[in-house]
Amino acid sequence: MVYYIDLRKKRKKKKEIKKNYRIRFLDTNKFDDIFNVPLILKGKSYIVIETEKGEELVKILGEISYYGDEESKYKFLRKANKKDFYTFKQHELEANKALRLCKNLAEKFNLKMNLLKAYIPLNRSKILFYYVSESRVDFRELVRELAKRLKLRIEMRQVGVRDGVQILGAVGICGNTCCCNNFMDKFETVNIEMIEEQNLPPIPSKFTGICGRLMCCLSFEKENYEMKGELPPVNSTIEIDGKIFNVKNQDFIREIVELVDEEGNKYTIPFNEIKEKDIKIIKVEKNCDNCSCNNNINNFLEQNYEVEELKEE
Repeated sequence: MVYYIDLRKKRKKKKEIKKNYRIRFLDTNKFDDIFNVPLILKGKSYIVIETEKGEELVKILGEISYYGDEESKYKFLRKANKKDFYTFKQHELEANKALRLCKNLAEKFNLKMNLLKAYIPLNRSKILFYYVSESRVDFRELVRELAKRLKLRIEMRQVGVRDGVQILGAVGICGNTCCCNNFMDKFETVNIEMIEEQNLPPIPSKFTGICGRLMCCLSFEKENYEMKGELPPVNSTIEIDGKIFNVKNQDFIREIVELVDEEGNKYTIPFNEIKEKDIKIIKVEKNCDNCSCNNNINNFLEQNYEVEELKEE
């Protein structure tokens, strides 16, 4: 009996690559994640994915860590090639012409809508028109006319004013590109109380964004002001170790409370030492809740704004 021994080296199976990436859509400038991409990609690369809009060219921003079981909302098709870029550019030129046509027709039909952008996916599954409107728009006649002229499936998408700024881009009063267009994943809740909490001046131009709504950056420092309720109120009289002080300011940048004693000497207490001190509040100055002066942020806003318009959409 003869025995044969196989001395050939067994080929190792290549491990299947599955990477997760942060992506940015080129029509709305919105961000999202795509999971289980079988490629190693660098930032600023482009891939083609399948979404509910059709085949889309999207930008890779970088790799992300993900350990959950959630499936990707998008299907990876391929790494973008020259043909994809050429098609995208051609569709962009065609979409701009369609947008001008749509604006003319909207004006002809007397429709109150602010058209922002037109977008055609790579596979020409449809053409999308993004618009902003304060009320519901009956665009059935407009869609019929567009379909007749463009020979494409028409989809009208209404977006909020904040989404409009994110799509088109703008420069804020800080001199930088608006946060929504630059890096924001989603719109956080922004309300009037944040202005009062952060001791901001009641000046409309200081906290109103390009979109006409409260600035998104008001929410960025929300966590820093959460301990405000644990601090002695400004203008209150307090007692520490038998000595009387008046609270002059709460400085959330330096994280200190500024105090003045009866002789006019100034002191500061760091926020992290407040809980260690045995502080007794003797008197709190009357607030402006029931008066009509401009120190009351709510009264001021009601006098200068339609407050409902400043609330989150």
